[in-house]
Amino acid sequence: MRSIMAAMTVAALLVAAGCVIRTQHQIDAHIVVDIRHIEQQAESVLDFVEGKTEALPAAPAPEKKGSSFLEHAIDFASPIRTAYAAELQQSSPVVTELAKKMKERFQQIDEMKSKGCLGEDNRGYAAVRDCAYCSDAEKKNEVQKLCAAENADRKALYKEIAQLNKDQNVTVTQIERIFAQKRLERAATGGLFQLPPVGADFDAFKASPAGKKLGGECKADGWVTIK
Repeated sequence: MRSIMAAMTVAALLVAAGCVIRTQHQIDAHIVVDIRHIEQQAESVLDFVEGKTEALPAAPAPEKKGSSFLEHAIDFASPIRTAYAAELQQSSPVVTELAKKMKERFQQIDEMKSKGCLGEDNRGYAAVRDCAYCSDAEKKNEVQKLCAAENADRKALYKEIAQLNKDQNVTVTQIERIFAQKRLERAATGGLFQLPPVGADFDAFKASPAGKKLGGECKADGWVTIK
C-alpha cells in the first residue's frame, strides 16, 4: 500500500511540474508576442509622426466575456487569456497627445537633421551634433531647446507604453531600444545615427544593405552618416 501511495505522489508531482513548465513556456512565448506588438506600435507612431498616416490606430476593445461557470474557470486557469486582455491596451489618450506634439515638431526636427545639427542615438532619443549652423550660439541654443522638447515627449511616450504593458514586465529600456531600431531601419541617406551596441540589433544592421555600404565604418555604438 505504501509503495502504491508513493507512486501516486510521485506521479502527481510530475504532472504538477509539467503544468508549471508548460505554463512558463506559454508565458515566455506571450512576452515575445507582446514585444512584437510594441514593434508594430512603434511603426504606427512613427508613420503618424512623419505624416505617412493621418491617424493612430485605435486600441482594440477586449472581447466581451460570458458569465458561465466554465468561462470563468477557463479565465482563472489560463494565464495567457488574462494577459491577452492587458496586451490589448496598446494606446491611450496620452500616447495620442504625445504623438500629435511630436508630429507638429517633426518638420523642425527633420530640418535640423538635414543641416547635420541633430542625430539619432541608439537609445531612442535625438542628440545635438556639431554643425556649421550651430556655430552661432543663439542658433545652437534653439536647437538644444528643440531637442530637449522632443526628448521629453519621447521619454513620456516610452513610459506610457511601458505602463500600458506593465503586466508583461515590458521595460522603458526595451521600448527605447525598439524605437531606436525602427528609426534606424527607416533612416534616409545622410542621416546621423549612433549604431546599436554589440548584440542582435547591431548584427542585423551590419548584415543589412545599409550596414554593408558603411563597410569598416559600421561599428557597434559608433556614430555614422547613412550612405
